[in-house]
Formats: sequence, structure tokens, C-alpha cells
Amino acid sequence: MTLGIGVVQLNYGLKALFDVEEGLAAQIALIVVAVGMATVSAASGVDKGIRRLSQLNIILATLLMFYILIVGEPFRVLNAVVQNVGDYVSGFPSMTLNTFAYDQPTEWLDAWTLFFWAWWVAWAPFVGLFLARISRGRTLREFVAATLVIPFLFTGLFLAIFGNTALFVVRDGNTEFGETAMNVPEQGFYTLLDQFPGFLFSAGLATFVGLLLYVTSADSGALVMGNLSAELPTPVTDAPAWLRIFWAVATGLLTLAMLIVGGVEALTNATIIMGLPFSFVMFLIMAGLFLALRTERMKVEARVVTLPASLSGRIAHHGLPGAPNWRHRLARAMAFPGRRAAARFVDQVCRPAFQEVVQELREQGVEAEVLEGTVEENGLNHVGLRVPIGEDDAFVYEVWPVELPTPGFATRAVGTHDTYVRFEVRLTEGNQDYDVMGYTKEQLIADSLDQYERHLEFLRMRHEASTRSNLPDHRPDAADAHLPEE
Repeated sequence: MTLGIGVVQLNYGLKALFDVEEGLAAQIALIVVAVGMATVSAASGVDKGIRRLSQLNIILATLLMFYILIVGEPFRVLNAVVQNVGDYVSGFPSMTLNTFAYDQPTEWLDAWTLFFWAWWVAWAPFVGLFLARISRGRTLREFVAATLVIPFLFTGLFLAIFGNTALFVVRDGNTEFGETAMNVPEQGFYTLLDQFPGFLFSAGLATFVGLLLYVTSADSGALVMGNLSAELPTPVTDAPAWLRIFWAVATGLLTLAMLIVGGVEALTNATIIMGLPFSFVMFLIMAGLFLALRTERMKVEARVVTLPASLSGRIAHHGLPGAPNWRHRLARAMAFPGRRAAARFVDQVCRPAFQEVVQELREQGVEAEVLEGTVEENGLNHVGLRVPIGEDDAFVYEVWPVELPTPGFATRAVGTHDTYVRFEVRLTEGNQDYDVMGYTKEQLIADSLDQYERHLEFLRMRHEASTRSNLPDHRPDAADAHLPEE
């Protein structure tokens, strides 16, 4: 839907700029260009193509917004923006709960409110998964600020500036512009730009921004659909380039097909139809988020009540067996080991440590196993252990090699393409973001057992939470704790 309406609007922009005739031929050409750009962007990945195009898009959109503010009536518009904020804050509760129960403008609700509601709901799976992909490693506070608060403020300011500018044009007597914006929405934006000086500049900038919006929407959608249709070895791995290219092309072809069948009206109806069933899925997503956050809280509580991580490494001054001295600790902190050191670490420390743990578990009747494999991105070996617990609660502890550029403050010489290797701990729920490279065998065993104890404590807490409502509470109340026995 977004891509189809964007192509129709871009087509009018090209007509206003270069007198390109509106029609299916021009729209096909725009789709081909946009799909080509989206394909290159999606194939280059999140950190290169998609990120750079998105940053460029924000910069240019901001430039367009402030240009219209300056060449228009800045003080009048800014006064209106302040009033808009007050109207929004004061009217939000009543407007949110307003169902027009006594006098429903059914036609208007269907054409605007219901349409935009379905539009955003239909976008939810792609936008949500894409935001989750690029936000991995962030806290919930950072995620909310970066994906809800800041975009909301920017969007509100953007709409307030252009919306108030358009209202002032109409209120000043240009009713023809108002009729155009209402009856032919795809022409409204360019007609507004034509009311101010520098139309060639502003319309050209708006057309390029619109094209980038199309491209960034298509390549992020292609990335998400590719990840959904591929078996990914790790949470940070994306689908192969050919699959992302396939989905970018498929998106362009689907947009083209909808335009051929019925134009914007067909796109609008399809949006409403696809948005309705997914609105019910969103309730399941909210329930899943609640359960995931509750599980995370249990894991945090389990971490608190169990032993601190790597006890042997925290109390070295007591001289306990396996405790490293301060020189070893300092050397590890300053080391940036290469690939050969990483291979030695796997062969001499990791594999023997996990083999000993697995052997001991098997002697105690637990069918544990050693996990080994090769990371496709860097060709280094990862190793770990797996302890089955029931059907779905297996404990997995792996040390995963990550190759990164050596920082400039490293004590050893850094070449042009110099890298070092971290071995990050990955559990069943994902990466724990701490490095065990340089641990001794005893330290690695201690850390894996720390995590195993926490996992067992989490399972115990979860079991108690699930059965608490079904069992009587035999614990004495605080008020009865000191009553004498009769």
C-alpha cells in the first residue's frame, strides 16, 4: 500500500518537474528504479545500505521541512505548532475513546480513520521485526526512546509544519488548493510546494525524499521477509543476499500488479482487508511480550539468589584453587588475541573444560553433550555444552568467537586490517555479551556452572509461579509467626 501510493505521488512529482505524463508506463519505470535501489541496499545489509539511506533520508526530510518553514510564515506556523501541542494533550483522552456513538460519520470513518488504522496495523509485523533486528543489545528504555518517543516527536513536528502551512494557504483564500488536496490527494503535497518560491528545488528534494522512502521501506521489508523465510544460525545473522533480492523484486511486482488491477483504490481496499486479521494477532503479541518480560524478571531474580559469576575469579586474594593472580587478570584485560590464539584457546581450554563437565554430568546420570561447530562469518570454531532438562528447557552454554577490529588503544601494533577475537558466552536465550577469552579451564568450568545453577533456579521459580495459585500456602503469616503453641 505505502509503496503503491508513493509511486503514484512520485509520478505526479515528475510531471510537475519534467512534464512526465502520468500513467502506468511512468509508474512501472519508477518501480523498476526503486526496486533496483532497494535490491542493492538490501543486499548490502543493515549496517551499510539500509543504514546510510535512512540517515540520508532523515537529513533531506529535515532540510525540506525547515525550508518550507522559513520561506512560508515561520512565526505564524510556530504559534500554531504550540497550540497544536496543547490541543493534542488536552484532547487525547476524549478523542481516543470517541466512537461517535450518537452521530457516526460512517463514510469519513471508513475512508480515513479505518483506512489509516489498517495501514499501520498491516505495517506492524515488518516494522516491528525490523526494529527488533536493528535494536538488538539495547535496553528497553533505549528501544522505547529511539523507536517511539523520538520518531513521534519528529513526525508530529513534520506534520504540524506542513499541515499548518496548508491550512493557512486555504484560510488565506486559496480554496482551489483545498479542493485539489481533498479530491486528488497525490497532488496535494506538490501543489502546496508550488505556493512558495523555489518550487524546482523543493519539489525536486521532495521527489528524491519520496523515492528514498520507497527504497528504505522496500529494503527493510525485504530484509524482514527474507529472515522470516530462512533458517538463521544466530539471532544476528540475516538471510542470504539472494533471498533478500528475491523479496525486494517480489514486493515491486506485487505493487505493480495492484496498480494495474485497480490503482490506489485497490491498494486501499487491500490494506483494510489485510490489516483486520492481523489486529487480532497483535493481542497475541502483547500477551507474548508480557510473558517474555515476566520470564526475564525471573531470570534476573534467579541471577541474584545464586552465587556471583565466576566466584574463583572474584576472590583471588584468598588463594583458593584455580584463582588467578592479579598479573594474569591484568594481562587478560590488555590482550587483543588473534585467530591463532583463538584456535589454541578452543583446543587447550574450552574443549577440555566442557568434556570434563559433560563426563561428570554423565556419571551423575545426566545425558549431556559437547557442542562444536564453525561460525560461517569468520571460519572460527565455537564449542559448548548442552544439558537436556525435560522437553523444552535444555541448558546450552557456548563460547562463540566474534572477530572485531582491534581498537587504536591496543598496546600491540595495529595494522590496516588488524582484528582480534572475543569469545562471548551464548546461552539458550541468546548472547550474554561478556568475553571469556583468556579464562583458565577452571574459570571456564566455574562460569558454566554458575550459569547452570542460575538456569536451574529460574526453572524452579517458574515452576513455583505456575503452581502457586493451585497449592495452599503453608507458610506462616507474619502476624502468627511468634504466637505461642497451645
